[in-house]
Amino acid sequence: MTQNTATLTKHTQLTNDIFELTFKAVEPLKFEAGQFITIKIEDTDKPCFRAYSICSAPQKNTNKFDICIKLIKDGRGSNWLNNLQIGGKINFIGPTGKFTFKETTKDIIFIATGTGIAPFKSFLGDEIKNKNKITLLWGLRNTESIFYKNFLNKTKEKNKNFSFIITLSDQANNTKWNGKTGRVTDFLLKTKIDPKNTETYLCGLKEMIEEVSAILQKKGLPKEAIHFEQYD
Repeated sequence: MTQNTATLTKHTQLTNDIFELTFKAVEPLKFEAGQFITIKIEDTDKPCFRAYSICSAPQKNTNKFDICIKLIKDGRGSNWLNNLQIGGKINFIGPTGKFTFKETTKDIIFIATGTGIAPFKSFLGDEIKNKNKITLLWGLRNTESIFYKNFLNKTKEKNKNFSFIITLSDQANNTKWNGKTGRVTDFLLKTKIDPKNTETYLCGLKEMIEEVSAILQKKGLPKEAIHFEQYD
């Protein structure tokens, strides 16, 4: 696969430990919403590679793209990219990946935790064609960890079929939060789903993917209606 080079043009701090980077690639970047790139982390003389979903929507005739990253204390990839200066360059492979949206007449549920929202932001920004309901269920820790809220509200205003639910796992005693609390698994266990008329897309850590998949299958969803991307 051909290696590409891109220059950092913008660093946006989304929360205290999540940031978004905007790059401009040397070569035109053609990708489908939901795909990822693999970046060469050149922090030492022994580079490593890390994969990141593209969170911006595909656009014609542009080299620009965004990625959303959680800063991990000892993470080589996230720390190197967090310290990259405007004008700094990355070498990467891709885009690639099969976690792309398949048009359907069924209702859609996107299920994410943390930065697992990245491919779904790309899906939604791409204005996916679906006449039935599209629901995003997004699990975060607390109110301080919420980001992309403006984007989701604007998407909801433009697309009356779209709605989103944020559930916070560490916010039960916060009287300022009037939304859902608990993990996404807690919410799904109490939620009625029509297994014959629902397609689901999951993105998050392995444990979440496994637990949510098991819950969905118990609710009658066939495995082929459960699409997922795990990032650990």
